[in-house]
Amino acid sequence: MFDGIGSIGDVNAVRSPNTIQYGMGATAKLEDYVTDEGIESALVVTDEGVLEAGATDPVFDALEAVDVDVHTYDGVTPEPKLELVEHAADELTRVDADLVIGVGGGSSLDTAKAASALAEHDVPVRELLGMGNVPGPGRPTVLLPTTAGTGSEVTHIGVFADGDDGGNKKVVYSDHLFAELAIVDPELTRSQPPGVAAATGMDALTHAVEAYVSTLRTPYTDALARRAIELVGDTLREAVHQGEHNDEARYGMSLAAMLGGQAFVNSGLGAVHALTYPLGTECGLGHGLANAVLLPHVMAYNVPAEANRFADIATLLGVPERDGETTLEHAYRGVEAVEDLNDDIGIPNQIGDLEADVDPDAFDAFADIALEHSRHNVDRNPRRMTKDDIVNVFETAY
Repeated sequence: MFDGIGSIGDVNAVRSPNTIQYGMGATAKLEDYVTDEGIESALVVTDEGVLEAGATDPVFDALEAVDVDVHTYDGVTPEPKLELVEHAADELTRVDADLVIGVGGGSSLDTAKAASALAEHDVPVRELLGMGNVPGPGRPTVLLPTTAGTGSEVTHIGVFADGDDGGNKKVVYSDHLFAELAIVDPELTRSQPPGVAAATGMDALTHAVEAYVSTLRTPYTDALARRAIELVGDTLREAVHQGEHNDEARYGMSLAAMLGGQAFVNSGLGAVHALTYPLGTECGLGHGLANAVLLPHVMAYNVPAEANRFADIATLLGVPERDGETTLEHAYRGVEAVEDLNDDIGIPNQIGDLEADVDPDAFDAFADIALEHSRHNVDRNPRRMTKDDIVNVFETAY
């Protein structure tokens, strides 16, 4: 059962929000939380698109039902800059809300987490960057995702662009960023367009796959990752093509995203996330889409190092075993299954087919950027990667 990583003799810590409420209509549980905690005022952190789509309406309804004074900060943008954290924290300080509620995709949830901490501690926002640099707890935070992919509602991580440093992404890691309450209500994902459902869904799959083969994996993260992979294989196509009318698919993908988030926050990620870093910072490619395109290529590179695990992934994605097929052959058919999934949901399998200005002559520089800014993800990859290996994966993916 155990393969030597996360063996029966190991003691492993588990990181998680204090409480998770999951299920259709779970937003109503917000009423119980604010009542039990004596919350009188709340700041909802979101973006204009989520607000205009009505995805925040159930949250406002729940708060108004128990007479909570509600304020809104809707200035979050994709790939949020550190300045947005300052703006949201300033608004939180101005209205002096008891509770911060992040509603939206990963950008809104990350901004809410960091703003809740910044408002409580008189430090420059850049002093929060890195591992364990948040001085202490922030305002109580509740997180509600409106997409099924990032898993940000159950992580202690915030990812931001630093406009004073060429747009490089910077990360805050701190147990103080965990939410007091994560509410995963698949009903809130009804407004996500098919393209968003596809990209965020592949983000969830990437989290689960990388957690399952990470060098820091444990039996606990294995269980989460396996179920997340299986759910994506079972429900992502329907979530993309029938999402507005398919509650079962929304339910499955919301669960997959949450499980994938809990898996990777306890196991780490891998080379996919390292290689997507320069595609985001240098080419403006969205995180989920970049993950989707690179995932099968990094999987193919990694298969020789973890053939048994990648064969498991193939099976979890619904690939039947053939008579006489070797483990290695079955593992590579798992790579094909991911490519087929991308095809079915409208995502290219080659960088060159994307509507993005990606210059293949820049791959050498991209490899340097990945190693400089995301070395930890390269180090957790199951197969060693040199700079030349990274360039070769980029070229193959192009």
